[in-house]
Formats: sequence, C-alpha cells, structure tokens
Amino acid sequence: MREREARTPREDIVPAVGRRLVVRCDAPACGRAALLDPRALFGATKHWPVAGRSYRFRCQCGHRVAQVSYTNNADQAEGPISLAALGLWF
Repeated sequence: MREREARTPREDIVPAVGRRLVVRCDAPACGRAALLDPRALFGATKHWPVAGRSYRFRCQCGHRVAQVSYTNNADQAEGPISLAALGLWF
C-alpha cells in the first residue's frame, strides 16, 4: 500500500478572504487561542457564535469557557493586521 500524506488539520487552514473567528481559552493559566474559518464550521453568519463569553468550545487544557471575537477582514495577503489577530500573539 501507498503511504498517505499527512493532512493539515482544518483549524490550521486560514481562509483566503473574510472574517475569521478568534477563540481564546478563558482559563487564567492557559494562553491558547485559535483562529478559525467560521464559514466551514457554522455555515451562514446567522449561525455563528456571538462575540463574548462562550461555552461552545473546549480547550486542550480541558477548560470549557472561551472568549470569542472576530477579525475585521482577512482579504489582504500582506498589510495591516487587525487588533483581534494581533491579540493572539501579544
């Protein structure tokens, strides 16, 4: 049999255009965050989670409370980065 190539997890694929969902773990000692494409997960925008505190996500640390926010837009390949995206790294 031929070996299968390792596939990139869906959550690591960055959408080419549009808003992105930012999910940060709310646990005091955890700094994990994820940048997701909400279209692939939830479909139409009316089904997207509301920004703020959410119980819909579970962190790798086991915590079930997250802070949800959205980036403004992600259609530029290079250029200014939104404050929501910068919050993932600083």
